[in-house]
Amino acid sequence: MFVKSDIRKITIAFDKEHQRRVYLALGKAGLVHLARFHEKDSLADGGLQGEESLTREILSATAYTLAALHLEPDERGGEARLVNTAQDEAEASGVKRKLERALRLQTKIRDQREILARDIEYARALERMGIDAEMLKKPGILQTVFGTVEQTDWLVPSDERFMIVRTGRFVFGMALPAFAADMMQFLKENGFADQAKDVRTISSAALEKRADILRRRLAALDAYVNRLKEEKGEFLRRMNADYRAYEEVLKAIRLSVISSRAMFLTGWVDAKEKAILMEIMKEVCGGGFVVSEQKDANAPVRLRNLWLFRPFELLVKTMGMPSSNELDPTPLAAVTYVMMFGLMFGDLGQGIVLMLCGWLLKKFGQKKAREELAQAGGILLACGGSAAVCGLLYGSVFSSEHLLPALWFHPTAQIMRLFFFTIMMGVVFILVGLCLNIINSFVNADYSEALLEKRGLAILVVYAAAVVFVLQYLKTGQPPALWALGIFMVLPLMIFSLRGLLGVLFLEKAKPHSPSEYIVETIMEVVEIALGLFANTISFIRVGAFALSHAGLSIVTYTLAGMADPSLKSVGAVIIIVCGNIFIIGFEGLICGIQSLRLEYYEFFSKFFKGDGVVFSPFTLPAKASEV
Repeated sequence: MFVKSDIRKITIAFDKEHQRRVYLALGKAGLVHLARFHEKDSLADGGLQGEESLTREILSATAYTLAALHLEPDERGGEARLVNTAQDEAEASGVKRKLERALRLQTKIRDQREILARDIEYARALERMGIDAEMLKKPGILQTVFGTVEQTDWLVPSDERFMIVRTGRFVFGMALPAFAADMMQFLKENGFADQAKDVRTISSAALEKRADILRRRLAALDAYVNRLKEEKGEFLRRMNADYRAYEEVLKAIRLSVISSRAMFLTGWVDAKEKAILMEIMKEVCGGGFVVSEQKDANAPVRLRNLWLFRPFELLVKTMGMPSSNELDPTPLAAVTYVMMFGLMFGDLGQGIVLMLCGWLLKKFGQKKAREELAQAGGILLACGGSAAVCGLLYGSVFSSEHLLPALWFHPTAQIMRLFFFTIMMGVVFILVGLCLNIINSFVNADYSEALLEKRGLAILVVYAAAVVFVLQYLKTGQPPALWALGIFMVLPLMIFSLRGLLGVLFLEKAKPHSPSEYIVETIMEVVEIALGLFANTISFIRVGAFALSHAGLSIVTYTLAGMADPSLKSVGAVIIIVCGNIFIIGFEGLICGIQSLRLEYYEFFSKFFKGDGVVFSPFTLPAKASEV
């Protein structure tokens, strides 16, 4: 509890010929959080540039081929394996070229079939009208036209100046040159489009024969593409997935330093897993490797909590990751968040409903391998349990305060008692937060922060004394003794005010710029600290306020149900009660969750938590990896 995994900085040197096998093994094990060497360290290419280029070409070729074959990439991840990029690139590019050639021929044949279909349609129209296509191509005394019209609901005119024959939307016209303009005027009025230039002097039978040949060619190409899909489709999907995994291996290798014979990688490993790492290196490299280990203040962080507190890591990580020199606040976050939510949302029946929802969400997240959903479900499950317990204390079951006796008190019956308790709860949280900041500062050897700064020991003593003096006055009506004020209030404030001089004398701090500036700055800081701590303390009154809000919504629900039926036994009254409880669970549950989070982050975490750590994220390849 409050501790994290022991993460050690390691550097491994090994023979360069093992580089891919080493990274494949490390990626499968998921043990090492890799880091990049300093830029000043020389980085030889080590053949990576050519390997990366071939990998990109393979990924491009397989992605194009899969898209052309209407195949979805394998999103489950590929096998992290030793690969032959030159051979695989040749095979992937060969399949791509074959497919591209087949697709080009398909496109060309489809275009030709479209043209042939049009030519066949023209030839059949002319044959139905008894017109020889040669008449449109050979010059003669008569001027001829052939084309289509938009309007087909007109009768062929009987005009001595020209002759028009129509079948469907096709028309053929013939006129002497002197009357050709009159004929064209008539046709254009009916949306005529000239198609004579596209007419071929070939019979429809000959054209259909050609179309049949193209159809058979296209069918053969379709069969070829389908056969390619059946024979190579799964292979290409696997290759695409494998090389996406291999690309991650190459990215990891890029972090290393490579010489002519050796490779050096650096990163962090959990001390508990170091023995496993050594076994992996022995298996891959034999005895040809060297591992150095050291403590690192800037190491990434892996939280280590009991299963009961583990879901609440989500709340901590949302605010930030504790650094390696900070205490892990997850257990405290779990206790404080659940306590505040329960006090705000105290209801036995509604709490049980929230527990059920949390259990379902947790199971769903585990089934879908969604850690965040599972953690959120765990938080909701705990908050529901807290609400149910507080419901027993308040004597509230599904918004009714008359079914069970209150083990503590009803919020609406003793409002000031509720507010006093929530404020004192806030005082405890703030004191704990200041204590944690002092502990963190001592751990980091920052004695000035621990003893003299805004969240240090001096301010802790002042705040605790102020709370004790106020409680004493409320209980006895007597002000604190002067000696107590001097020791617990004036003296710590004097020490805080002289922190600049004390820091220079004992802690090697820099001197203040000027006495006047330092005095004004100190006065403003004292006022700021006093107002800030007062506001932080009073802010916890919202816990009681939302408990009253929850009780108020419950009263409204039963008031409306009583207006429908004073006995609360009719269908209408039951519906109002059920709908009211559903609304309270959804709306009030969301509000209480947000307000608890706000108090957690701004009033509690702000006293001690920096959250500037880095998550321990080991280099990991797909789980189904198998070396081939």
